[in-house]
Amino acid sequence: MPAPLAHDGTADPAARPVRILTVCTGNLCRSPYAEALLRARLDEVRPGAFVVSSAGTDAPRGAPVDPGSAALLADRGVSSAGLVSRRLTAGLAGEADIVLVMAAQHAHVVVDELPAAHRRTFLITAFAHQLEAIGRDRDWSRLFAAAGVGDDVVSRWAALPDILAVEGPRVRRRRQPPDVHDPVGGPPRAFARMAAEIDPAVERIAAWEAGFPR
Repeated sequence: MPAPLAHDGTADPAARPVRILTVCTGNLCRSPYAEALLRARLDEVRPGAFVVSSAGTDAPRGAPVDPGSAALLADRGVSSAGLVSRRLTAGLAGEADIVLVMAAQHAHVVVDELPAAHRRTFLITAFAHQLEAIGRDRDWSRLFAAAGVGDDVVSRWAALPDILAVEGPRVRRRRQPPDVHDPVGGPPRAFARMAAEIDPAVERIAAWEAGFPR
């Protein structure tokens, strides 16, 4: 059911939000960094409309975010408070409208946990690329209208997997977008490389959402 919106176009806090889950291996470096940054950017665009969380395919329980990722988040004005690791479960995957993985191997684990999540699980770099590339020659609002989708944020994101399944193959690169580099245990330059891969994807996703009136 579409989420009601306030008169100013923001999501009604009482409505069901769009749920996005980011996934890596240990839930210490990549996925919590992507979680916090994506949450912050989407909240700027559509306050209250999204819940972004993260998990790891082989994560310890309750470990804090890696200091390397925390430092980069702080540099971007994003808090890492409250980010603790947790292991991916079928329940977490089942709650998510979209699952964004940091590497192709993580998608296999998500689908092993919950086969029904196959169509809504994407490599974060590929997902962002498809949103941007499809929009270069297709009108997203018309695509949603043709699919009979309402113009609210919940309906839009619920319909995305089916639309990407049709439109995505037309805009795939000759080479699959790369996995996000795993910086765990590495020097600051390894974390900088991770951020250089995640940051553009997050900005493209937020910019895509910002292109809609509500």
